[in-house]
Amino acid sequence: MLKKKKTGNIIIVYPEGRLDVTRSTELEEEITKLIEEEGARNIIMNLENVEYMSSSGFRACIAILRKLKSLNGNFKISNVRPSVKRIFDVIELTSLFDIYETEEEAIKSIQ
Repeated sequence: MLKKKKTGNIIIVYPEGRLDVTRSTELEEEITKLIEEEGARNIIMNLENVEYMSSSGFRACIAILRKLKSLNGNFKISNVRPSVKRIFDVIELTSLFDIYETEEEAIKSIQ
């Protein structure tokens, strides 16, 4: 089960551990439910407890970003560990996502 909290009209999700093939699919499904069933349009993914992200994890993030953009929503990423940030940099995805040092900065960018 994905940990999450609501702050105003923003839902912050807290994935943990390794975002590999299995976990990434679950994460995408859970966030898609938030979007489709609960009407979430502003989502922040706090990655402070994610130690590894496979290509499947990045694919899930891209799918979520596209879905929210098509609905005029926002998808922000915060608290990325240096080891995961290096992967974002290597595969040149840092320009695709809005990445913030802290959850507070990500929240302010939406409000």
